[in-house]
Amino acid sequence: MIQNLEITVLVENTAWGRGLLGEHGLSWWIEADGHRILFDTGQGYVLKHNAEWLQLPLDSLDAIALSHGHDDHAGGLSQVLSICGDRIDLYVHPESFKPKYSPRGEISAPLRDPEELQRRVKRLVVTADPTEIVPGVWLTGTVPRNHPLEDTGGQFWNDAEHQQVDELLDDRTLFVETPKGIVVVLGCAHAGIINILDDIRELTQSSIYAVMGGMHLLRASEERLAATVETLSQYDIQHIGANHCTGTKAVARLWEHFGDRCFETRVGSRFEVKA
Repeated sequence: MIQNLEITVLVENTAWGRGLLGEHGLSWWIEADGHRILFDTGQGYVLKHNAEWLQLPLDSLDAIALSHGHDDHAGGLSQVLSICGDRIDLYVHPESFKPKYSPRGEISAPLRDPEELQRRVKRLVVTADPTEIVPGVWLTGTVPRNHPLEDTGGQFWNDAEHQQVDELLDDRTLFVETPKGIVVVLGCAHAGIINILDDIRELTQSSIYAVMGGMHLLRASEERLAATVETLSQYDIQHIGANHCTGTKAVARLWEHFGDRCFETRVGSRFEVKA
């Protein structure tokens, strides 16, 4: 169990404070009892700049984990590996190596060759199972898709001809065991936020204290939005920080319903759990 946790938004669509830069993407800097983990890398245009501005040394990382294989979450991987690759462990879901397309065109991670990745890191961990990165910090495995209202949040394929639907089985979430409960850090929640929370609860048998990150509710129906709010209420989440792909309508709904339980998660925002 992690006694001291600090999470900093390193890359996000919007920035908080002088000198920081935003881009469409997401990256979290996580310090957990002295361990330093990067969860996602953004597109790669602002990661290094923001890390330097926030005085977060990329060369001190212990591990990097990818939530899924889209370029706005894995685009900066090569850049980070050039700084710290030979000293870190890299966690990737096997489905993240597949080509990925949306109506905008190819959105695959630029670096997805397992052999090249193996050469550039201390240890490459490719698994679809729940995985402990350091004691008390976990990645979900392939999240079961059980809720009838949830989908991947958009149109995604594994081929340029749009014949092979990408179910985004590589969508993973990081979660941390703390004395106050589980802290959930989302990438894009393509598996569905309700499915993800249900899966984490099943894995941990613990209360969920905080949830932050992209919920991919941009195109969610009114029925799905209502079910999401209901689930967050049932789990009695104390802190909610929705960002990136959640969508303005959904973010507004969360703030309206949960009030002070919501918090900002722009570049430079920090969330702490202290012993």
